[in-house]
Amino acid sequence: MILALLLALAPDTSLYDGVLKRYVLEDGRVRYSELHSGLAPLAKFVDQLAAVSPDSHPALFSSREDRLAYWLNAYNALVLHAFAKDYPDRKDRLQGLIGRGAFFFRAKFTVGSVQRTLDGIESKTIRAGFKEPRIHFALVCASSSCPWLRREPYLAVTLERQLEDDATRYLSQPGNVTINAALREVTVSKIFDWFQSDFGAAKPDVVRFIARYRPELREGVWRVRFAAYNWSLNDAAFSTARISRSVFPP
Repeated sequence: MILALLLALAPDTSLYDGVLKRYVLEDGRVRYSELHSGLAPLAKFVDQLAAVSPDSHPALFSSREDRLAYWLNAYNALVLHAFAKDYPDRKDRLQGLIGRGAFFFRAKFTVGSVQRTLDGIESKTIRAGFKEPRIHFALVCASSSCPWLRREPYLAVTLERQLEDDATRYLSQPGNVTINAALREVTVSKIFDWFQSDFGAAKPDVVRFIARYRPELREGVWRVRFAAYNWSLNDAAFSTARISRSVFPP
């Protein structure tokens, strides 16, 4: 047992990197049909996640950045693998409340030899463990209203830059933050409603957080509204309109 722990290796993010660069478009949509046919590298990475995590092998993840990068990659890779594996048969699984409940709250994924739900990874491990609101612009649940999936894995050495890039990109897109200066009204993603406590105790705290990236909101009082969430799959095969504002760094 001790020898196995010593010989364990952290998951090989180069496998995941290759998948992201090959199958994810610059606007975050995924070529699920092609990925379904070329699933082996992603499946291998998911198998590595199943064997090793910061909980099972803490010595491999010595810094906060190491641990958070692992969990962000794990969540996104598990979602990506689940949709690609079952594509196209279950591509609409998030369209209904029952389907979303089954996928996020009931389906079990092995991570570090422990059975976990996606909600458990997001809420109990990432949100509770790191107190980092920018993770909401990094976690991708495969829906069109989610943040765009990065075409690179999260790494400890680049994590701060990546989280800032994610926040800047997400909050610059009109579909996520729409400002009506004449009415002193801002319409924001439903994410800020579901996870308001991560940004502050009240709606004004949400505005103050967003104002870090949108200076137009720094003065005065703003009424906050929440936009409807689009649960359709972030599938490159769909001809849905996308926002082509900021793209991923090289």
